[in-house]
Amino acid sequence: MSQYTLATPVVPEDYKYTPEQCDIENKAALVTFRDKRRVWLSWLNTDEHHAIWQVISSMVWHDVYFRTLAELADENPDSGIHNSLVSEAIVTGYFATQVLSIRRLMDTRDDVISLPRLLKELRRNLRLFTRENFVAFDGLPYDYEAAQQRVMLRHLAQGGGPFWGEQSGADAHIPAARAHKQFDRLTGVRPENRRRDDRLPKRIIDTLDNWLKENVIDEIVKRSHTFLAHAAGPTAPNKNDIAAAAPTVDKITTSIKCFVRVADAVTGFILFESGRGMLVPVPQFNQFEKLENSLMPSDRHALHREQWDKLTEERNAYLKGTESALISGHKAKIGD
Repeated sequence: MSQYTLATPVVPEDYKYTPEQCDIENKAALVTFRDKRRVWLSWLNTDEHHAIWQVISSMVWHDVYFRTLAELADENPDSGIHNSLVSEAIVTGYFATQVLSIRRLMDTRDDVISLPRLLKELRRNLRLFTRENFVAFDGLPYDYEAAQQRVMLRHLAQGGGPFWGEQSGADAHIPAARAHKQFDRLTGVRPENRRRDDRLPKRIIDTLDNWLKENVIDEIVKRSHTFLAHAAGPTAPNKNDIAAAAPTVDKITTSIKCFVRVADAVTGFILFESGRGMLVPVPQFNQFEKLENSLMPSDRHALHREQWDKLTEERNAYLKGTESALISGHKAKIGD
């Protein structure tokens, strides 16, 4: 359900201006930077199946709905959520999906889309993150002061008065000034010392790497082996107690916060792309619909117990005929 409730997918936009139209001296480096940036943004936003922000958004949604159900269960000891089947489905489903997402986002292989791979790619290509590429990669003027003077003189010659400043192209001096200031903050360079070949420092990527080294991220993956890989009966102590899962839920929430900070830093501050104004979308349905209703009317107990027994008998029958099939070499088929 969550994939249908997430925010509207980001629509990929290519560059408006050609390299020849960009106020950049090293055109070859610009072409490479734009190509790399396009790929990195696709990993973050638009890859059809593995976009990083899509995985993070799904994790955030699951975190909010699980905590909401946990609070409902905590407030009402007689709630149907405490039924062993229901609580097992909720708890196991939550942890299974969240751990899978954590593993996907933290995968270190070079053939997957993940946060470690993204940071590795950024580190390998730091030489491309020059001030002139950062500011003027898509048509903004590198010398925003000269652009501002040109725009104002032209405007005054036309009679003056209020006007809207350009947001793209050679006359967009305000966005260009903002980009310079952003690069100053990242590099620690003072405005009077700006150079076209100023580069993004290695310490920025080091900081992002450290954010991914939170102990809870490794811990939740290790604990998942006990929770998901080893069987426990539905009545095992705390197995299905949603409230008892809270400490691990807190660790998952901390992991999500780390992922959000890294993805947001890369998207908005390093690649200088529009950031996200919200993480949790407004549901396009009533998320509390029918929660006031009981899970099963009392007059249906016998019918559902009969269904349980029928399913149990069918699956127990899977054990029949194993020896004869093994000796005869019969190939098992579904339905046999």
